[in-house]
Amino acid sequence: MLPWSWSFCGCVAPQGVETAPVIDTSDGETPSSKGIGANRLVLLSGRAGQGSPSPGSQCGGSCSSHALPGRCWRVSMAGFEWPDAWPGKVEACSSCDPLGQPRVCGPLPEGSEHVEPGQAPPYPPPLPHGEVVTPSKLIQFHYPTPGVGSVPPAWAYLSVLAPGQSLLADHSLPSFDTDLPDQCSPNPCTKEGTQVCQDLMGNFYCQCRAGWGGRLCDRDVNECGQQNGGCNHICFNKPGSFHCACYSGYALSHDGRTCQDVDECANGAACGEARCQNLPGSYSCLCDEGYAFSSQEKACRDVDECAEGRCEQACVNSPGGYSCHCDGRGGLKLSPDMNTCEDILPCVPFNVAKSMKSLYLGRMFSGTPVIRLRFKRLQPTRLVTEFDFRTYDPEGVLFFAGGHQDSTWIVLGLRAGRLELQLRYHGVGRVTSSGPVINHGTWQTISVEELDRNLVIKVNKDAVMKIAVAGDLFQLDRGLYHLNLTVGGIPFKEKDLVQPINPRLDGCMRSWNWLNGEDTTIQETVKANPKMQCFSVAEKGSFYPGSGFAFYSLDYTRTSLDVGTEATWQIEVMARIRPAADTGVLLALVAGDHVVALSVALVDYHSTKKLKKQLVILAVESVTLALMEMKVCDGQEHQVAVSVRKDEATLEVDGTKGQSEVSSAGLRESLAVLGRHLQGSVLTFVGGLPDVPVTSAPVTAFYRGCMTLEVNQKALDLDEAAYKHSDITSHSCPPVEQEDGRPRSPQPKPTT
Repeated sequence: MLPWSWSFCGCVAPQGVETAPVIDTSDGETPSSKGIGANRLVLLSGRAGQGSPSPGSQCGGSCSSHALPGRCWRVSMAGFEWPDAWPGKVEACSSCDPLGQPRVCGPLPEGSEHVEPGQAPPYPPPLPHGEVVTPSKLIQFHYPTPGVGSVPPAWAYLSVLAPGQSLLADHSLPSFDTDLPDQCSPNPCTKEGTQVCQDLMGNFYCQCRAGWGGRLCDRDVNECGQQNGGCNHICFNKPGSFHCACYSGYALSHDGRTCQDVDECANGAACGEARCQNLPGSYSCLCDEGYAFSSQEKACRDVDECAEGRCEQACVNSPGGYSCHCDGRGGLKLSPDMNTCEDILPCVPFNVAKSMKSLYLGRMFSGTPVIRLRFKRLQPTRLVTEFDFRTYDPEGVLFFAGGHQDSTWIVLGLRAGRLELQLRYHGVGRVTSSGPVINHGTWQTISVEELDRNLVIKVNKDAVMKIAVAGDLFQLDRGLYHLNLTVGGIPFKEKDLVQPINPRLDGCMRSWNWLNGEDTTIQETVKANPKMQCFSVAEKGSFYPGSGFAFYSLDYTRTSLDVGTEATWQIEVMARIRPAADTGVLLALVAGDHVVALSVALVDYHSTKKLKKQLVILAVESVTLALMEMKVCDGQEHQVAVSVRKDEATLEVDGTKGQSEVSSAGLRESLAVLGRHLQGSVLTFVGGLPDVPVTSAPVTAFYRGCMTLEVNQKALDLDEAAYKHSDITSHSCPPVEQEDGRPRSPQPKPTT
């Protein structure tokens, strides 16, 4: 066996003194006169350097710290070297631990329960507090059950001797190889975290696997907490280990830590038909300009730039490209950059102020009512209503009152400018018309009242109709009297009236009183919705606000009396206009394939001379046939006349004929093209164009201002159009403002 050298700190404690853990030296026998008697050897945790300390060094300090008298002594496997006197104090220090490594006696350093591989095991803690050990119990005491700490093996064989006694002579030491139990059986170390348990002959050492720590290898080490575990990208900790991961587009290298970019382009299928460009952590599939890669189809597909909003307004997509168009729907025209639109600025101010106390009856072009009311009463009730009314419209419905279409009801309307009452009582219908013409644009007070089985209609307090009726408008149903009332339309189709009438009415109502004022919600609804309000001041005409159009289905062909069955055609247009802006379509014929066959429009430049001028132009498709200069922004009413036949086309403005822009051959060619369009289906648009290519006509912007139209000697009534934008008023137009803000009356131009 190799020699061992030990050093222990110990002090002799007198009887009756409370001490730390002790070894009882009496062993149950009477103490020897040369021994220390009933004193106890107190094992202390002193400090010492390498080698054996001299008497009075750190060991002495340890005894002093415990308030115990004495001087140092030391012991080794070869015997004792005594100090020069025996005062009753015992102390021993060693120069090395059981593994032969230099150690310092003392308290177990904090955190030293974990020893890295290759280092000496920690010095065990002192004996448990209060433990008394006799010599016969030393061996048993210092080999506790697994999992409980132990003390250095040499302590098990320390006997306190009197001066002059020899440890080797009087006491024999057991063999460490044969007499000490295996400290690793059973294994005190945690199985999952331990690589091997080392028996230290009286102690044990748990050698931990990578990723585990602690005296028993029972504590997981978080490798990710130190420099991300050495991982390039992502570190995932797990019990006893960790692993690295990479961001998308990267792959983990063989070292398990480094992330390398994946070259997706190495696989030719990544982009299919497109060009593949590898990028750090990703890749890109490239296509020609105007095309984009489809990940589903693995091919380049045309980009719909219009969906990307590249154009400020209208847009037409084409393979690999696009084009922007400003068709005037927002009052704009195309700017020189071919993408944005510039404002078509108003050049004449119109008084478009609305009255919040008025109700506009023409808001719903479909003819459906603008207001619906339903009254219920416990007792029989008579209809009593009164309102102020203003219109230039000759025909339409003011209101309906009653039940369903087959029961009892009345409809008050206008026909040819006079009031008309249609009524049906118990299936029997009648129509009565009387009174003055009231569609002259001034306010009239109208009232309708059920009175003694009669209906009395008054205009400005004068009775104009008194009709005997065979019942009441309020109908009893399930114990209640019901009445439906609609304003500006009827709740059923026009064909179910006693006499059909166009229900659309461009009229204005104010100061209404339905059933003695039980309609307060109407005023609040109108106040919150400007589209339900009327112009404060209105003149005769149709107003186009520059945000929409109307169209008709008109036939321009006729059979020639001279030739028999030969079909010919003729287009005669008379437009009275008071423009608010210098650009916009007055009238256009659009063929079924969205080709603008003919157009009459205002424009602010000469297309061929590139000169800024206010012009009226006549064009077939995109070719201008004639033009005439006009002071568009003078606030006055102007008259534009157009006549187009098989062999001629003329344009006049205020009686002055415009100039031709094409040769005779060019004119004949364009008129032949127009004639072919007219043989098919065409629609007549007024105030603007539908969504057609900008190249279809010189102007595509909406018209802004007042206008009335006649086509082939017939007035166009916007209430009879196939479609009309809801912002267009069919029979009323706001006046032009003067410089002082007051409305100015129009001065029509005389014709020559």
